[in-house]
Amino acid sequence: MSDLCDFPRLLARQGVKATALRLAVLEVLGAATQALRAQEILEMIRARRRVNKVSVYRILDDFTRRGILRRLAVDDRASLYELACEHHPPHPHFQCRQCGQVQCLDPAPLSRMWAELQGPLGNRADRIDIRVAGICHKCREIAEN
Repeated sequence: MSDLCDFPRLLARQGVKATALRLAVLEVLGAATQALRAQEILEMIRARRRVNKVSVYRILDDFTRRGILRRLAVDDRASLYELACEHHPPHPHFQCRQCGQVQCLDPAPLSRMWAELQGPLGNRADRIDIRVAGICHKCREIAEN
């Protein structure tokens, strides 16, 4: 959950007008405890207001291109989206091979790696994608019973 982010200010820094729909996309992702599929974002916004599917997808693409969001590619499934602001640093993810659920993992080790890539090595890293695959605790419990 992200009650730390000032979404209108975030958009203003990017030179993007803070429309109701753009803010709704950010609010949905800010309230989420995990990365969401575009369809999930669309459904959550539609629960509150009428919205065109294409508009939401365009916003997701634009925000990803601008670095406001991160797009996570998970297997052959639809991409997941999460906030990429200073309150949501890059972090690894765990994906269950059985149910497909994706969980966010602690970002601390990646923060050091990110600083090393940007600093002494002189590289310009745009993103880090680390996905750990395995079986989640729920699927393990089901298999054991």
